Amino acid sequence: MTKWNVIHKVRYPPFEHQRWKASSVPIVEERLNVNLTGEQIQNRYPEFRIESEEGWLLERTFESKDGTKWSGEPLQIIDDTEFVNLVYQQRSGWYIIPNNLHSVARRLINFAVILLLATLTYLFIEPILSVIGIPSLGTQSIRLGLLDYPILTIIVGPFLLMPLLLRMIANFLDLKKQQEYFKNPVKSPIMELESTIRSGQPLRGKCIIPERRDDWKSVSIHWHVGTLPPSRSALVELSGRTLGQQPPVGLSTPLPHHWEEGLDDGTAGGEDAPMERQDIPGGVFLRPMRFSEEGGGQVLEEEGDFELTPPEMIWPGSVNSELLRVHWEIVVKIKRQNKMPLLWVMPIRVEFPTSKIQLQHLRVNDSRTEHFYIGKR
Repeated sequence: MTKWNVIHKVRYPPFEHQRWKASSVPIVEERLNVNLTGEQIQNRYPEFRIESEEGWLLERTFESKDGTKWSGEPLQIIDDTEFVNLVYQQRSGWYIIPNNLHSVARRLINFAVILLLATLTYLFIEPILSVIGIPSLGTQSIRLGLLDYPILTIIVGPFLLMPLLLRMIANFLDLKKQQEYFKNPVKSPIMELESTIRSGQPLRGKCIIPERRDDWKSVSIHWHVGTLPPSRSALVELSGRTLGQQPPVGLSTPLPHHWEEGLDDGTAGGEDAPMERQDIPGGVFLRPMRFSEEGGGQVLEEEGDFELTPPEMIWPGSVNSELLRVHWEIVVKIKRQNKMPLLWVMPIRVEFPTSKIQLQHLRVNDSRTEHFYIGKR
């Protein structure tokens, strides 16, 4: 029996990955020593590499103690029972989609900041423009209370407050929507799937909707694959630090009593999702997966039979470990009249294809929930 090193390498995109150069974030590496035969390694430790254009990376390889690379074909996966339980708690069941006003407010923030900077610059250089004969605009004063303000500032002020007002309205509508839903919850679909599901092959099954309400316009189903954040504790430990010390590069200070403990790496600082009820285990908004791809989808008829084509790219099967987490799920989407859609999510176990997987130049998804599922099936 040969001793092998299983090598995990992770450089996971932080919450605001646009502000980071991937090359400035160190790769976290973990080496696991296993005493297995080549056949056992072939069956238990599939090899794969997932990376983006910027350099964000998830990789698993293995080599013998003498440096020999394994060239076998992967078949199955390793299970991490604790992580599987977390997935079923936090990516399973019913979810709602945040109000579109969240996305509008974020876009307005950029416009408001640019307008403010332009206004301040103009007020600063206006005396120079007056000296050279260029007439001023909006610099006359207006009194509000005990102070005088330039008229231009009064005009710009509402644009600065508008994003905040829109976020308040959106949060109020979201909380109201949550309250309305949980007063009258929907019965969960009944799902029947093939005994074996493999990456790169179609997904066949049957989905029965126990009740269809009058305000439902359509019910569709698709499947979805992506990567979930590595364990924060594992990232900190492998970086040579402790949880009480300053976090390593790319991580922020975690929120106390964060509901995603064990699943979220703590980089979001509470900004990944709008305001939600804290008494619902797992939350009510489905967080985006940073690398992801949708498989095929179709409208569900009364009979419930479906056949979904696989994602265009060949992804790894389900991977559940401290650092590497590849997650597959089925999503039932219910479009409703004059209301945001409902999502019902079911995690599934998918086996590896019979070839080595290498995904390159993937696009990193925005980590904010309000940008997810907007405009999709």
